[in-house]
Amino acid sequence: MTSTLVAKRVETVSGKVVLNPADSGKPGDLVEYSGTYRNEGRNGVEKLVATIPVPAGTTFVAGSAQPAAAQASTDGTRFAALPLMRTVRLPDGTSRQEPVPLSEYRFVRWELGTLAAGTDAVVKLRVRIDAVAATTAAAKP
Repeated sequence: MTSTLVAKRVETVSGKVVLNPADSGKPGDLVEYSGTYRNEGRNGVEKLVATIPVPAGTTFVAGSAQPAAAQASTDGTRFAALPLMRTVRLPDGTSRQEPVPLSEYRFVRWELGTLAAGTDAVVKLRVRIDAVAATTAAAKP
């Protein structure tokens, strides 16, 4: 079993969507993450779950998860169907369900089931860059 995660910058050129390398980006750019899972074995892989992280400094784009039957999480532990909802307590003591802001999504996963021998499965999602990511490299004088 192998898996590959690729990030591509989504651009529109002459009215057509084009995917280009995402070696750099700026706030507002759209990035598509594509995970490919390939079963190179002789037997099927059962209960395959594919997960793609949503990087800090980006916002998950609603409706971009493919296949659409995805789940999301804000902490990587608890997953639920899209859109994520949470219970909010109101000042009068009552509570109501509200959607979790897309900017709080940190992981998206798919329960792919069985992946037959010699086949692959692809999952995708898009994010919008909303902040410049901090670098860990020290600044040079």
